[in-house]
Amino acid sequence: MPKKKGKKAGKPKGKKTSFKTNDDSLSTDPIAPEYIVPAPQPRETLLKLLLTNPVKEKELFGIQVSTRALEKLTPQEIRDLRMVFEAFDINERGYIGAVEVRKAMLALGFRMTRDDARQMVQDASVKGKGTIDFNEFLDIVLDKQGDSKDIYDEINQGFKLFDHEGIGKVSLNDLVLACREAGVKLAKQELLDMMEVADLNGDGFVDKDEFIKVMLQTNLF
Repeated sequence: MPKKKGKKAGKPKGKKTSFKTNDDSLSTDPIAPEYIVPAPQPRETLLKLLLTNPVKEKELFGIQVSTRALEKLTPQEIRDLRMVFEAFDINERGYIGAVEVRKAMLALGFRMTRDDARQMVQDASVKGKGTIDFNEFLDIVLDKQGDSKDIYDEINQGFKLFDHEGIGKVSLNDLVLACREAGVKLAKQELLDMMEVADLNGDGFVDKDEFIKVMLQTNLF
C-alpha cells in the first residue's frame, strides 16, 4: 500500500518578534563625539591647499599665482587684479608694457610717473623684454602698497614737525616758525595762501587729514 504523504518537516513557526522604536534612544548616539570641530572657512581651506607644498607658483582661478601673492593678497583681490590686468592687456598676449602698467596703477589709485613705470617694468621683468606678465604685475602692486605705507609714515612725521604745540593742528604761526627753523624765507601772504589751499574746512587750521591730502595732491613728499 502506498505510504501516506506526511507533512514536510519545516522550521517551526514562531511568533514574529516586534521591536518597538524608542525615539529617545535614537536621539542620543552613545558613540557620537561630544564636540564636533567646525568645518574650516572656504578661504582657509583654499589657502591651506595652495600653500601645502612650498613651490614658487600655484594655480588659482585657472592661472598661475606666486606664493608671495597668495600670502599677501586674498583670492578676491587676486581675481580683481586679474581683471584690471586683462583690461589693459588689449592684445590678450598675457603681457603688458610700461604704458599699460602706468594706466593700470593709476586706475588702482597709485601715483606713478612714466619714468617710474618704465623702471619698475624693467626691474620686474624676468626676461628683460620690457613687458611683464600677471605675476610680475602683482609684484609691482605689492611693492607699491609697501611704498604707500612708507609715504604715509613720512607725511605723518612731517606733520609732527609742523605741529609745534602737539594739538593735531597746524596754525599760521606754526608755518612761520617751521620756515624760520628751516631757513626758508616766505612772505606772510604766501603762507596765508598755503593755509587757504590746505584748510579745507575753513577753521583757520590744517589738521592731519588736510595735511596728508595736500601733500599727496601736490606730490610734496
